[in-house]
Amino acid sequence: MSRHLTGLGNGYGTVLQPPATPAPPAAAAAAGAPAAAGAESDSGVSFPADFPNSVKHFLLLGCIAMAVMAGVALAHNVSRAKMGAVHSLLFLAGAAGGIGYFAMVTGLGVDLKTIDETPRVVFWARYATQVASQPLLLAAVGSLAQMETAVLVPLVVEDILLVMAGYLGSTTIAPMKYFWWLTSCLFTVLIGLHLLSATKGGHAVLRNAAYGVIACLAAFQILWLMGSEGTANLGLAPEVGLYVVVDIVLKLGLGLYLLFSYDAVAGKEEGQEVGSASYV
Repeated sequence: MSRHLTGLGNGYGTVLQPPATPAPPAAAAAAGAPAAAGAESDSGVSFPADFPNSVKHFLLLGCIAMAVMAGVALAHNVSRAKMGAVHSLLFLAGAAGGIGYFAMVTGLGVDLKTIDETPRVVFWARYATQVASQPLLLAAVGSLAQMETAVLVPLVVEDILLVMAGYLGSTTIAPMKYFWWLTSCLFTVLIGLHLLSATKGGHAVLRNAAYGVIACLAAFQILWLMGSEGTANLGLAPEVGLYVVVDIVLKLGLGLYLLFSYDAVAGKEEGQEVGSASYV
């Protein structure tokens, strides 16, 4: 009997033939070394060997983009007379993203979910990457916007809970997985409200950064719903490709935007503080 695997092959699902009859113990031991290179499931599907080439390329692109983000942030930081918190946070966000993508490229952090209607590929390393990198990115925005601790801490924790809810949804099936997705959407809305409130009346760079974060987080929610964790209407290659593009916009695009706008924003904020202090 053939088995339908959502997402592999042509990007919209393919039929995998059943694994061959198990080899004798001696032959199996001899073949064990190549199989150890990727995470192999009982279904005979192994990663990264069974990734479509497009998926490998997208994940590698994400890894390179995050490495560029980390490298640029680090270079900017060490070239300054005094290292800044924003630069350090952006470096850590890029480094965390690069590690996560490298893990996925090499087949780590990916499982074949067999409890749903059809077997689906789920990248749990994606959630590990997001829970490490997105709060750092939000902390960088908050630090540049000089948010109060009472605003910044809930913002960061809400993002952690957003990612956790998405991960929990990826481990279960309908209808509970949609409950977790709605929970993640709720935290997305809360993050958006806090960002808009905190950057209202601030520098245009900060407002644009808030809009960018909100748009990317909303795009992640749509991709979750359409991808393998949700309805599986997207094949694996389109899903991974779109995730990587949005993630590059969020981390590399927004990160570089904040880095190159840092002096203008920080100078205005410091000037406002000095001006306010002169009237005290």
